[in-house]
Amino acid sequence: MIKKLQQKIVIIITVLLTVSLIVIMLAVNIMSQVNNNNKIQRSLERLADGNGVSIMTGFDPYHASDDIYSESFAVKIATNGSVEITINQSQNVDKKLLIEYANQAFMSDNDKGYIGNYAYLIKEKAYGVIVVFINVSTIMQQNRNLAVNTLIIGGIALVLFFALAVCLSFWLVRPVKVTFDKQKLFISNASHELKTPIAVIKANADVLEAEIGDNKWLSYIKNDSARLNELVNELLSLARLDDKSGHRFVFEEFNLSELILQTALPFESRMFELGKKYETDIQPGIMYRGDTSSIKHILTILIDNAIKYSDENGEIRVRLYTRSNKKIIEVFNTGKGIPKDKLDKIFERFYRIDEVRNSESGGYGLGLSIASEIVKRHKGTISVQSEYGKWAIFTVAL
Repeated sequence: MIKKLQQKIVIIITVLLTVSLIVIMLAVNIMSQVNNNNKIQRSLERLADGNGVSIMTGFDPYHASDDIYSESFAVKIATNGSVEITINQSQNVDKKLLIEYANQAFMSDNDKGYIGNYAYLIKEKAYGVIVVFINVSTIMQQNRNLAVNTLIIGGIALVLFFALAVCLSFWLVRPVKVTFDKQKLFISNASHELKTPIAVIKANADVLEAEIGDNKWLSYIKNDSARLNELVNELLSLARLDDKSGHRFVFEEFNLSELILQTALPFESRMFELGKKYETDIQPGIMYRGDTSSIKHILTILIDNAIKYSDENGEIRVRLYTRSNKKIIEVFNTGKGIPKDKLDKIFERFYRIDEVRNSESGGYGLGLSIASEIVKRHKGTISVQSEYGKWAIFTVAL
């Protein structure tokens, strides 16, 4: 539980910081491009107003704050069809290429835009039309460099954010861990302390029953002592599973088919008394390496759960088969089933779907959490599917 909480904290912090970083990076790049586009348009307007020559003396694009482009030219087309080309800075430009660019600009149906490494602007004049071009390769490279640099910085920041999230998670879960450890210690100590008085109560009830015979009050005492003893045993099981250093699983190779069959068959008499239909479908010869008593405990919990929550004269099925090199144990029962919004909570400790129904059936909300923990210790998975009001099926994949 602590590890899951820690993982959630790491994921949440990392995602929040990552999203914030991405927003900042996008904002920086977008603002830079918008600013550069504005500079391009201002420079194009100056060139157009100057009929292809910068209105600034000498046209020094590196000196002016806005005119930061190294090469520009203009193509003027008079109403009589004459064409005049004005070239600034570079004198090595092919004039045929410039006229081709001008034609592409006219054919684009836009009075401004980009062709290759040039930004252009078309403007009407008294003498006709002028198309001005500015070489923007430098600023385009600057935009690319900015994008690459922000990505590199962002990647480094993500690594730092992840490390920070891990450090923060340890600090944030420390109070929870201390409380959880105290809770585990209390459950373990209280369970051990309760076993003795429960045993004494049960023994005294047996002695009294031997002396005075059947008595409904003694029957109540014995039944509730048995229920209390069941609860204490489940709490002890949880305490042992939580204390991994104190509860050692003995992993050995065994015949899983025989174990499942030996565990499932004794429930037949109980099913007969309750009037429930009981079927087993066990694939023979399946071998598995694990802790035999724990695997038996899992199946006992699931079958007992199916009995408690199946409907009157309901059906219960136990299956064992292999699928993709995995050993699959399934326990199916008809009955009320489990609502969809509660499927993800069914394996939580002390969780009950229906308080009244569970109290009537004698459940404590611990069995499935114990089964889940045992399955995890065997590197397996446990899941549940259900159609509410009709059936439920628990699946263990080992």
